Amino acid sequence: MSVSLSYPHDPSSNAPRPLAAETVWAVAAQLREAVARRESPWAIDPKDLVAAATRLEVNRHRVDVHWDFAHAVHDEDRQPVLGICETDPTAPGIALVSINTALLANRPDLMLSTVAHELGHVVFDVPAATRQPARRYRSVSAGPHSFDGATVREERRANEFMGALLVPPVPLHLRLVAHARAERLRMVHAPHHGRVGCRVLARDTAPEAVGGVISALAGDFGVSDRFIAVRLQRYRLIEGGRL
Repeated sequence: MSVSLSYPHDPSSNAPRPLAAETVWAVAAQLREAVARRESPWAIDPKDLVAAATRLEVNRHRVDVHWDFAHAVHDEDRQPVLGICETDPTAPGIALVSINTALLANRPDLMLSTVAHELGHVVFDVPAATRQPARRYRSVSAGPHSFDGATVREERRANEFMGALLVPPVPLHLRLVAHARAERLRMVHAPHHGRVGCRVLARDTAPEAVGGVISALAGDFGVSDRFIAVRLQRYRLIEGGRL
């Protein structure tokens, strides 16, 4: 059974139109609904994510995703990368996704985020990749690589999709409120992208208290502290946060 996803696109090329962050979040929410969460109401297991994303229907076009966790993965310069999404014009509608398990064996949070990042490329880049081979990878470090403008946009979009898929705004906000109340931290009214009617964490909260809440949230969602910090900022869940 395939998962159906949709977003504004050019019908002639299947390429995404310029998408606001909220639109990317909505696409991630479509996929998240199809992922089983057997052990946690908040965190996603990479195996469950892969199981849900083997056959997709993106803007009414079928995409079959072939996953490989058994081989080392390199970029064009033979440098190791965390994951890669490839397409071949001789096999339209197929995405070949390889995850560098050897680099990720002791980092379950990084394994999860890499799978989700590459899925972002599958969802937004594969439907339009019909004319020539294409490769999109998640590097170990951004330092050695230089990207053109289009690739930078694709990478940012894949990261935004990854973030909203693993840590959506409303569930994150609900858990933030729960932890803040448990610690008796001050919450205030401010604009945000989370649960309607809920307050956000006050900007004058002590840094050590913020750090404690971030660590608790990271445990809830199975990601790193840094991952949570970025999502809190993106959703404006700490007073004064901005997009």
